[in-house]
Amino acid sequence: MEHANPTRLFGQERTRVGYEDDEWSVWILGMDDIHPQPSLDDALQFAAEHNAAFAELRLRDGDHAIPLYAVVLHFGYAWTQATEHAHGVDCGVENCGPCSFTKKAAV
Repeated sequence: MEHANPTRLFGQERTRVGYEDDEWSVWILGMDDIHPQPSLDDALQFAAEHNAAFAELRLRDGDHAIPLYAVVLHFGYAWTQATEHAHGVDCGVENCGPCSFTKKAAV
């Protein structure tokens, strides 16, 4: 069954699932919790640790486990470096070539 307004995490018509005021956060999909983070590195570490724990739960509980995922958010949108570049947004990765070139051109 198709939803009338599906949530799209990536692409041109992506859905903001977090808070616009939080530069970095992690959304726990399945619990719908949002955890603000001080930096991209912290958000990636938080998400990785949670996704590893969720994978263990899935392996232990099999098909009975509630599907949980930790998704890094940048200003409320699902983050990947490629997605930020596609939208012309600074990806937040220190010394990122494409973002560095954009910053130099803007100066």
